[in-house]
Amino acid sequence: MSQWLAVALALLSAVCLAVGTQQQGSAVADVAHGRLGPRSIPVLLRRPRWMLGLALLGVGTGLNVTALGLATVTVVQPIGVVALVITTLLHARHRRLRINRRTWTAIGLCTAGGAVFVTCAVAVTDPAQGISQWAEHTVVVMLVVLTCVLGVSAAMFGRSLGGTFYVVGAGILYGFVAVLVRLTLIRIQGSAGSPLDDVNWLAVGTAVVAAVLGGWFVQTAFAAGPPDLVIAGLTVIDPMVGVLLGMLVLGEAVPGFSVPLGVLMAAAGGVAIVGVAVLSQHHPEVLERRAELARQDRAQAGPGSSAPHPAAPDRPAHDRPGRHA
Repeated sequence: MSQWLAVALALLSAVCLAVGTQQQGSAVADVAHGRLGPRSIPVLLRRPRWMLGLALLGVGTGLNVTALGLATVTVVQPIGVVALVITTLLHARHRRLRINRRTWTAIGLCTAGGAVFVTCAVAVTDPAQGISQWAEHTVVVMLVVLTCVLGVSAAMFGRSLGGTFYVVGAGILYGFVAVLVRLTLIRIQGSAGSPLDDVNWLAVGTAVVAAVLGGWFVQTAFAAGPPDLVIAGLTVIDPMVGVLLGMLVLGEAVPGFSVPLGVLMAAAGGVAIVGVAVLSQHHPEVLERRAELARQDRAQAGPGSSAPHPAAPDRPAHDRPGRHA
């Protein structure tokens, strides 16, 4: 029963995260104009829309943490795909964009894949299974290394990295953070003395640093593309990381976990990934940007010139000129 309550809380979390993401994404796009820098932060802090988005993201995170206290990472994290649907609809309304057929298909694939994945995850995971200290230490060490690598890469090569790097990086970081949040809650709930006696503060500190870095990555990605494309990447990468860690490192899979169920979960995840790929190519704002870039390239080339120059390698994929599908 607690697993299904966790699913309900995760759904409410997805709604808050979707609305908050759309609000923050549109505010960042108005301020950053393709590149987010430290000087943009004070400006964003004075934008009511950005602050509203921050508050909603805080509420959504709180609901997600509560859900993680009731169910496994494998069950809770994939439900975030619902946020993709809501964000897409909100962003299209905000920009007055007409959602095309392939965008609806992509949304359907993401939603169907996520629904099947969650249904299977509820059946094959057990939130009551104990977590070893070795598993927790392994996750912490992996996250420390990952945070250092991503942070140094962003600091050294930030100007040449496209939005995809920041979306993927944030999704991976958030997947690890979700796992450490659950491990911390397990320690608090199982403590024989004060609730904080058994907390691994190294894990808490690592999760906080990773969450802050992931938040910066998300804001940077907002400046480079539509918020629904950003959340599309997050809602696929985040749960995949959480599921892999939960089943391979934390041992959340029940003894009766079978190969056919594993194949079905993998197929459902694959369907969701295909949905994200279709959305990244056929989202109406992506098509609009491509058309605008193509017009700019033709104008720069002048009459009698050859075809437009290809996009620079570091330009995000959704910003590259191409044909409308």
